[in-house]
Amino acid sequence: MIVEGLLNALVLVKLVISTAENKGILVRHPNLLINQEEIDQIKLRIKNYDWASNLFEKLKASAEKGNLRDKALCYVITGDDQYGDSAKQWLIGNAQYFIPRYESLDLNSEPEYGAWTDWGNYAWAYDLTYHLFSQEEREPVEKWLRIACKMVIEGERIRTTTPNLLFGKHFNVALVGYCLGDKESIEWGLNDPGFNGPERGGFYQVMDTMIKDGYFWGETPIYALHYDVHGMLALAEAALHYDGTDLYSYVSKKSGASIKSLIDGYLLLGYPSEKTGIGNGSIRMATYGDGATAYYPSGTLYETYLVNPVDLSPGVPVIAGELEIAYKRYRDPAYAWLISLNPNRDTYVSYGRAALGYTALIWGEELPEKLTPPQAPSGIYPSQGFAFLRSDESPEYWSSGAMAALIMLGKW
Repeated sequence: MIVEGLLNALVLVKLVISTAENKGILVRHPNLLINQEEIDQIKLRIKNYDWASNLFEKLKASAEKGNLRDKALCYVITGDDQYGDSAKQWLIGNAQYFIPRYESLDLNSEPEYGAWTDWGNYAWAYDLTYHLFSQEEREPVEKWLRIACKMVIEGERIRTTTPNLLFGKHFNVALVGYCLGDKESIEWGLNDPGFNGPERGGFYQVMDTMIKDGYFWGETPIYALHYDVHGMLALAEAALHYDGTDLYSYVSKKSGASIKSLIDGYLLLGYPSEKTGIGNGSIRMATYGDGATAYYPSGTLYETYLVNPVDLSPGVPVIAGELEIAYKRYRDPAYAWLISLNPNRDTYVSYGRAALGYTALIWGEELPEKLTPPQAPSGIYPSQGFAFLRSDESPEYWSSGAMAALIMLGKW
């Protein structure tokens, strides 16, 4: 009893120290993007729904092929130490390998060293397997993650690039911050004013400057679809789990933009449903600019879809995976309807250094029995210089084959 009491007291002291170091925020694990209660919900999902059971088999296959995040997820779902130990050894091995390289790094010569690494995936894998590490084993992993993120932050002062890619750096660094309770990394991800301008800054600055007409990413909507929307959702989940900060409800006073409005913008660009033989029909997205409709050198069409893409290659961006999280948080029936067009719910969000994976397995909710398509308003968007016109603006638009046209006008 005395020994047990001493152990409990020691644990309490450690918790108090951890809380004090983080100014009242207790860093818990697993808690970065999902906590134990949500892990239990995943287990029930697998038990109760065929689509979830099938996704779990795909998750295990991915883990067995070496995917770090999916190994960690399999560990917390199954309790099988084989998955967790494999992820743990990967993290320790990489930490030991890369720490000396970071410590001797000449950042002026290599300002982007490690900048395009998906640090959020590493942080989430560490968060999920945290309790398998001894304190001695945690130290090099946490040191590696901290020093790498510090170099990402400092490197941005030396060499910058496009806003969509820069936000990828911000959300990945912030995810590490939320995992470790590192306030500098969290602050940079959320509030960095942007050394090279606010459109290259943190979440709040990006919302103020990069979302045009309240809906669309300022470079071109397809950019954010590939690189940024999933990052905003991951950031929102991490903030909510860490200290209750609700990025989902945030609306910029300058642009009127929010995470929800950015997602809704993609629905405003949807063409009517097409009977492609994939799921319950494919919905093509109106695109323009770099990355828009084009042909590969092979002569095959490159096109973007909101759901059920015709190109089934890995890494093709669609909004369907992000909608799984958005529906959980916003309960918008339009999202449920779009999700239902793919009964397998198997979108794997891995593009643009995403940290999400099989979103339906992790966040997917039961859909209502009655599903109704959304309204289909036309719109003129002067900040982007285009109009999207629909001959039918009712919910019937999506199945009627109504005419729709993207008209490029110019901002002036």
